[in-house]
Amino acid sequence: MIENLETFSSFLTSLLPFSCVIALIGLLIAMLTRLFKNDRVTVIGIVLFAQIFILALLLIIVQNMMAKNIRNEILGILADPKTKIVVNYNDFGSLQPEELKKELSKLKDIPTNHSHPTEKKTIPVISVAGNFNLIIAQDSNDAKEFWIFTDKYRHSKETEIGKIVTSGIKLENVNAPE
Repeated sequence: MIENLETFSSFLTSLLPFSCVIALIGLLIAMLTRLFKNDRVTVIGIVLFAQIFILALLLIIVQNMMAKNIRNEILGILADPKTKIVVNYNDFGSLQPEELKKELSKLKDIPTNHSHPTEKKTIPVISVAGNFNLIIAQDSNDAKEFWIFTDKYRHSKETEIGKIVTSGIKLENVNAPE
C-alpha cells in the first residue's frame, strides 16, 4: 500500500512543472479573454488555472496518507515483542533499549509549531518485517519533543512520520544548532 502511494506521489510530483505551465496559460487566457468579452474561454482559462490547486491538494492528501500508513506500520513493528532496537549508549546515556522502544511507541501526529529538528541520531531496528533505521531529532524549541523519521521508505527519509513528547529521552552528544 505504501509503495503504491509513493509511486502515485512521485507521479503527481512529476506533473507539477507541467501543471504550472498549464496554470500560467490558463491565467493568460482568462486575462486576455476579458478584453474580448468571451465568457466561455474565460471559464476555460480559470479551470486551467485552478487545476494546479487541485493537483497540490491531491499531493498533500497522498503525502498525509503515506505518513499515517508509515506511522501505523512502525507502531505495529515496535509493538511486536520480537522487534529489537540497537542503542548507542553514547547517544542515549543510560536509557535501555526496551525503555527507548517504549518511548518510541508513543509516536503520533503532532502539528509543527514553527520549529525544526536539530541534529539527527540513528536507531537501528531489527524486526521480522525487516531491518531499518529510525531517526530521532530533538525539536529546536521544545526539548521534550522529538521528530521521528525512518529510512524504511523514500518518503519518510525527508518527511517526519510523527513526533513524540517525552521527558524520558535525553539525546547526548548532540551539537547545538548554530
